[in-house]
Amino acid sequence: MVSKLLALEAYPNLRDLDFRILRGVELNMRHHRWVPLEDIARFTRTDIETASFRLGKLDDWGLVARRSDIGYIGYQLTIHGYDVLAIRALAKKGVIEAINPAHVGVGKDADVYIGMTPSGERVAVKFNRIGGRTASRRAGYHGHVFQDKRHTSWLYVSRLIAKKEYEALTLLSPIARVPRPVAWNRHVVVMEFIEGTELAELRDTDLTREEAAGILDRVLEEYLKIVRFGIVHSDMSEFNVVLTHGEGEILIIDWAQHITTAHPESYELLKRDLRVVLNAFRRRWRVEKRFEDVWPEFEKAWLESRGE
Repeated sequence: MVSKLLALEAYPNLRDLDFRILRGVELNMRHHRWVPLEDIARFTRTDIETASFRLGKLDDWGLVARRSDIGYIGYQLTIHGYDVLAIRALAKKGVIEAINPAHVGVGKDADVYIGMTPSGERVAVKFNRIGGRTASRRAGYHGHVFQDKRHTSWLYVSRLIAKKEYEALTLLSPIARVPRPVAWNRHVVVMEFIEGTELAELRDTDLTREEAAGILDRVLEEYLKIVRFGIVHSDMSEFNVVLTHGEGEILIIDWAQHITTAHPESYELLKRDLRVVLNAFRRRWRVEKRFEDVWPEFEKAWLESRGE
């Protein structure tokens, strides 16, 4: 797992030409698995020697990978090079001014860091890393994102997943307790920073049964709004519910796998979501709430969202 944002170590050493070279590799990866050196030099309007020298530096910093056993010298963008391009774009747009290099959260497919906006507001900066850390079996959870795409670069898949989550947060933040989105670029989503703790991180003794029951009621209330709106999380669990500090409110996070209620699998995935959440509260805090009692209201909301 990524323990720090390596792109930040290289960032101060980069020249404008380096950013153009990284951009050239990124764009040409649409057409080549390994981008020829000549194509990169042509894109950046520089000579072969200069492009080769700068690519050597970028390789040393881990921003590109080089291969010479394929009949030519070719390069690929690494996840760290992709990080650099996203950070550069967000900085130029005035979204972020600084990022703390130590992560504050690690998920199965992403790392989260604290960033600072030019106005001094703290934000959460989420870097999706589906290809950098997960095996192909994990990619199956995101298959709906790229099933119709010919291009299956993991960098590209990470970009599509980030875009998908940003769109979900944009739709849901006005109506439900989810993080407020700030910006999106490539595989990175910037959102409001909330001080809180995932339910999965709480000890069983941190909540009384009554407190846990109240939290479960709020989770179900928020999720019902979301289903009625027409969206199913499809990965609901104690890992994706945050209990905020101070207010004691809940926040439903990690919307990268959401689908609409129009999706043919949404009905069964909604059932699974509810069972997972109810089982977690029953197992950890002895909160007894039966699926049979909860499901009718959610089924009704699901049908209403589909106009049925």
